[in-house]
Amino acid sequence: MTLAESKKKAHIVEYILFLWQIEDLIRAAEFNPTYLENWAEDTAALEGTDPEKEREWIVGLASEMRTQEKKEKGHVLQVSEPLVELAHLHEMLVGPLEDLRYKESFETATPLLSELSAKQPGPEVHPVEQLLIGLYGWLMLRMKKQAISAETEAGFVAFRNWANTLAKGHIRVYYGDKDKS
Repeated sequence: MTLAESKKKAHIVEYILFLWQIEDLIRAAEFNPTYLENWAEDTAALEGTDPEKEREWIVGLASEMRTQEKKEKGHVLQVSEPLVELAHLHEMLVGPLEDLRYKESFETATPLLSELSAKQPGPEVHPVEQLLIGLYGWLMLRMKKQAISAETEAGFVAFRNWANTLAKGHIRVYYGDKDKS
């Protein structure tokens, strides 16, 4: 099992954020197979996964990015499809499944969601995609060790709680794990 496969089963939101990060890594490496293979070996050593499977996965993802013309921006289908799946899950959790815990976490995050949506150029995106965009931006700021205001940090607690509740709903609905609710 690759690191990506394990992330997908454990926390779908972290999985998508991980894929976005890897797409950025591939672009930063300018699709250089040597760099990507080194990443695979390092990842396998750190995570205890199979280096050959990691190499096949990241080189395959880089190939998909080239084939689908995502060399400069955008996401390949392997990345976009789970996002669509989560958007559908969101609609199910607030609609027919009436998951009260999920609804509460979503409603708590709505003010920050509205604030971020107002700042986002271009067409309006689904709330789940906005959640991911916001979390990815927050992660990038943290990785760059840039200052994040206390107010923003506090707002992202609601986003993280919503993301965790969404991931638990994903496990429950797609894997049938009743203990993850």
